[in-house]
Amino acid sequence: MLNNEVAEVMKDTSRVYDIAEKTTYKQNLTAEEKETSEVLDAWAKEVGKTGNDSNKEIAAFVTRTIQDELYTAPDELLDSMFTRGNIGEFDDYEAQRNAKNTLIAHEAAKGGNVPRSYLNFETLKPQWHNLQVESDISYVDMRKNGWKSVAEITTFMKEALQNKQFAVVLNAIDAAITGGDQLITVAGAKPTMEAMDALTLYLNEYTDGSQPFTVSLQKYCAQMRRMTGYAEYLSDAMKTDFNRYGLVKLYDGVAITGISSAKKLGNGDLLIPDKKIFGIAGSIGNLDMKGEVHTYEDMDNNGERVHLMVKDYTFGFAISHIERIAKIALN
Repeated sequence: MLNNEVAEVMKDTSRVYDIAEKTTYKQNLTAEEKETSEVLDAWAKEVGKTGNDSNKEIAAFVTRTIQDELYTAPDELLDSMFTRGNIGEFDDYEAQRNAKNTLIAHEAAKGGNVPRSYLNFETLKPQWHNLQVESDISYVDMRKNGWKSVAEITTFMKEALQNKQFAVVLNAIDAAITGGDQLITVAGAKPTMEAMDALTLYLNEYTDGSQPFTVSLQKYCAQMRRMTGYAEYLSDAMKTDFNRYGLVKLYDGVAITGISSAKKLGNGDLLIPDKKIFGIAGSIGNLDMKGEVHTYEDMDNNGERVHLMVKDYTFGFAISHIERIAKIALN
């Protein structure tokens, strides 16, 4: 009876994940959510007592959560940077980098010939990355904490994959910009008005018509307000925003986006390279999810734990508009 009730509840993955997230971060539940949580709690404690999850409900819930929350749900920052999509597990594709107009017009005598010039049509293959995360839930923990054990591991597995994907993408963007007008260097450890002026000028010139924006660690967003000479250019509304939020929201029409330094990967690494302020002037290419994620569940009764493997979290990206990226490098 309990298994049937749980199976019915688990069908509404989005609602159950909301409960899982609230449970993990100790947020208040509605009366209906509390009722659902009690059903899930009784089931999880029973699994901890018997070492039996015959329908693999834990694995199914983890899979559906990651599929719904990461494969198909919008991601505001990545959606602003890439054209997003999904392809089959065994599919692949090539992206076309827009050719620059390198054709040269010459002064010529009528009836004569001039040197030929050519267009370079460059084809790009996506960089594919496959992520995997494994962990255990002890039977003791399930008997003690019930549904909270499943909620926490699901939430943290989802966040681990999401954060690693973001870090991989931002590190690739960092590596792609090595010089020229797209690399603006600052001798000190804080952004300067001169550097920000150069960055925003570049972004506004190369925008594809969408809102250009910067992304960096939050501390650099806060430092922008304190750049020498900047205060006199702030409107009263911008000063109010800074005093309320501690951040500058816009600089010369470019949106300012910050990532908290407190947000880290499981190994302690930051989600975004330090001492960098990245500028994005529109869609820079394609980012696609490949296939579906799979979760494997093994009941290790000798070790008194549930072993979970989340596999095949595969994504690929191709940067076809590298000219829409610039960065400030702080020393």
